[in-house]
Amino acid sequence: MAMMQNLETESWSGEGVGTSMESFLARINREVPEYSPTEVADAVMSALCERLPGGLVQEMREQFPESLRRLFERNWKERSAPAQKFEKDDFYLDIAERLQIEPENVRLVLHVVFGSIHSQITERLAEKLVAEMPPNIAGTFNAARRDADLPR
Repeated sequence: MAMMQNLETESWSGEGVGTSMESFLARINREVPEYSPTEVADAVMSALCERLPGGLVQEMREQFPESLRRLFERNWKERSAPAQKFEKDDFYLDIAERLQIEPENVRLVLHVVFGSIHSQITERLAEKLVAEMPPNIAGTFNAARRDADLPR
């Protein structure tokens, strides 16, 4: 019955707010232990926040717990800031350069960080974010939702 209740809520946390920085980073560390979880999270969040409209970035910020807000402090942009060009190849290359990894490893990194993001935000916000992404990035984002950790 508890599982059924989680399915009826807007977010994985059941509250429409994030769980914790520790759970966010632990998932990344568990899935891609060869990389620093904070560096991986920062690279993806930086690239993502630079490309999304400011209003969506602010909504995501508001749903993250305070510890994650501080971790990504330099990534948040003003609500009125416009979206930037958002193409798969440029996005992958940006993350690969930030992390100094091979571009073919970026999809796994994205999948893991996107799953961690899903564990912090509402379904409604996830749908808004997908609407701003190119189809192939949106596909990775949606696939990561299925793997996002449910709260315990």
